Parts: sequence; C-alpha cells; structure tokens
Amino acid sequence: MARQATETFESVRLPDGGVRITAYHGGAEAVVPAQIDGAPVTEIGREAFSGQKALCAVQLPEGLRAVREGAFAGCVSLKRVFLPASVTEIGDGAFVRCVSLTDIDADEANTAYRSADGVLFDRRGKLLCCYPAGRQDEAYALPLSVSAIAPMAFSWCPSLQDVLLPPGLTWIGDGAFSYCVFLHAADLPRAVTGIGARAFMGCGRLRAVTMPGSLTALGQEAFSGCGQLTEVVISSMLSQLEDGVFNDCARLPVIELPEGLRDIGDGVFAGCAALASLNLPVQLESIGRDAFRGCVSLRALEIPRGVTRVGIGAFAGCRRLTVTVEANSPAYLAARRDKVRRRRL
Repeated sequence: MARQATETFESVRLPDGGVRITAYHGGAEAVVPAQIDGAPVTEIGREAFSGQKALCAVQLPEGLRAVREGAFAGCVSLKRVFLPASVTEIGDGAFVRCVSLTDIDADEANTAYRSADGVLFDRRGKLLCCYPAGRQDEAYALPLSVSAIAPMAFSWCPSLQDVLLPPGLTWIGDGAFSYCVFLHAADLPRAVTGIGARAFMGCGRLRAVTMPGSLTALGQEAFSGCGQLTEVVISSMLSQLEDGVFNDCARLPVIELPEGLRDIGDGVFAGCAALASLNLPVQLESIGRDAFRGCVSLRALEIPRGVTRVGIGAFAGCRRLTVTVEANSPAYLAARRDKVRRRRL
C-alpha cells in the first residue's frame, strides 16, 4: 500500500484501488475529499481523527464505505455526524469519548444503518450501534426491536443515569456502558445471555445488579471499578468468573456464588475492601492470581478440597482472613505464602 499525503490528510492506497485516510492535521472543520490523486476515498482508518480536540464538524463523502475502530475517538468538540448512503461498516468505538456529539444521522438511502432521533442503529433496528455521548438525556429507553448493544455504544455518556433495556435484549457488547459515571440503574432483562468485557467498567454510581438465569457469558472486568455496587446476584449458569469481574467494587459487602462455579479468575475480587462474607462452592477447582488481594474485611474462607490451583497473591493483603484448608494442598501453600492464618480441614 502506497502512502500519500495532502496538506491536511495522510492516506494510503488500498489493494482494491481505494484510499484509506490515516491521519488528519487540519482545523475545526474537516471536509474529507471524495478522491485523492484520482482514487476514491473509501475508508476512514483506525484512529485517523482520534484526539482532534478542536474538530467540531466533519463532512464525509459519498463513496465512503467504512469508518474504522476509534476513527473519531476523543474528538471532544465534534457535534454532529452525517453518514452517506455508501457507508456499510462502522468499527467499534468509532465515536467513543465524543462528549459533545448529539446526533449521528444516516442517509435514508443507506442500506446498512438508520438513525432515530440521532441514535444510530443497524438497518433492521436489532443492533444499537452508537448513542451519542453528548446527549443530555438522563434516561433512555431502548426500542423494543433491539436485541444487541454494540461494543462501546453508550461508553462515556456523562449525563446518562438510567437505561430501560428491552425484554428481547440478548447481548451487551464489550465496554457498552463503560465509564457512564452517573449510571445508577440498568435492569438486565431475562433474555440476556451475554455481557461483554468491561461492559459496565467504571460505572461508579451503579448500585445493584441482578443477572438473569439465562446469562452464560460474563466478560472480564465487566463490573470493575463500580465503587457504589452493594448488591449483586450472579447467574446460576456461570461456571467461570473471568479476570477482574468485580475488581475494585469497594463497597460490595457480600456475594453468593453459583453452585456450579469452577474457576475464579485473576483479580476477580481484588480491592473489594468491604467484602466480609463469601462461601466458595464445593465444585470450585481454580483460584486465580490476586483473586482476593486487598479484601481487608474478609475474615473466613473455606477452600474446597477440589481446588488444585491457587495463583500468586490470591490472599495478599487480607489481614483479617483465616483460611480453612486441607493440609499441604495448593491452597494451604498459597495461604502460607501470602501470610494469612490457616486452619486445617
């Protein structure tokens, strides 16, 4: 691919003859050309406009096909975006952290996307692609047609406090609500089967989460940094807690683990300073690195006999903890290594 440059745009020629914009060096208003050196501009590349804080308006040309991941990430002054009919691909987080963006509109002739009141959906209305972070609504009700939320779709929405999720919702993508710092309510419908990695990370006002019994996939760090979270009900269908799922949920006092749980990943409860009570299920087999690091309120843990792996630092900093454990087992040796009190089964 040959690299080219104009006064304000850097670009590369693609194998199919099109041009990808790779960087922007202009001012507050960007008019993306339809052609560069006689070749059609077909892509806005990954992070091409990322961090352009002065950019407040952009005009995209007809013939553009793709807006790649993070293309306009952090363009904090960008207010509106209009997608021409030719755009058929929008990457994850293309407009993440655009905190002034209030509307994303799609041409009515676009066959891949449509907009409703400035919110972007796929053409069928099944996937919510992007909720502009600059909207001032404190609450938002997703249309009943929506069955999935795209990665980072609501990420960094500073005004959003409450979302009403439709009963047919089945999937919440990676980082979908991450760093919605005032979000305090998001009731999960019974149909939800998966929550992606970091889906609610940094939602510092989120208070309670009840996972439906249908949930079989919960991504790593899904609720990490939810500092006001005090009540969690975990799906009985989960056999694994991925790395850092409840990391730094500092006010979570108690949590009940499902009977079929076999694996607690790295750092799952690290920094849960208020966690005082926890019963480990008898089928548990593995406890990850730093799993309970810094759980300063945790006083007692009985480690099931079937636990064959305990990671480094699993009990580090648990100064009040007494571990009841089988002598000379991996958990016994880990507890001794982390200098916590031990009581033999």
